[in-house]
Amino acid sequence: MATRLIGILSRVAFFVCGVISVLLSNLYRALQGLGFLPNSEARLFSIALMVVGGLAVIIALLPSSWVEKACKAEPAKPSLVPIKMFSFFAVVSYLLIVGLNLYAHSWHPSPQFVFSVCPACALTITVDSSLGTVLLGLAPLSAAVYGSLGAVLGCVLVVLRKAS
Repeated sequence: MATRLIGILSRVAFFVCGVISVLLSNLYRALQGLGFLPNSEARLFSIALMVVGGLAVIIALLPSSWVEKACKAEPAKPSLVPIKMFSFFAVVSYLLIVGLNLYAHSWHPSPQFVFSVCPACALTITVDSSLGTVLLGLAPLSAAVYGSLGAVLGCVLVVLRKAS
C-alpha cells in the first residue's frame, strides 16, 4: 500500500513539474521578441524546457506495467532513484535561487546565467523581485523545473542501469 501511494504521489509530482516546465517554455518563446535575451538563447531555453517538461509528463502518464517492463523491476519493489533525484534537484535549485537573490545585488550576474539558473525569473523580467516573491514564487517554480529534470535523469539512469 505504501509503495502504491509513493508511486501515485511521485507521478502527480512529475506531471505537475513537467507542466510547469512546458508553461515556462511557452513564456520564453513569447519573450523572444523583447530583446532581453538573444533570439537563439531564448529559443534554446524554450526548447530545453519543452523537452524536459514533455518527458516528465510522458513518464508520469505511462502505465505502471510499461514502466516496470522498461525498468525490469518487480511490482512490489519500485526504484526510488527518480524520486530521490527529483527531490535533490528541486531542493538544490530552491536553495541556489534564494542564494542568488541574496547575493545578486553585489555580484551582477549576466541575464543568461540568471535565466539558466532560475527559469522562472522570466516572469519578473521587468521588475526587481522581493525576497517574498522569490521564496514563494520564483524559487518553487524553478525548483519544479529542475525537479522534473532530476526525475527524467533518474528514470533514464534506472533504465540504463537495468539494461546493462
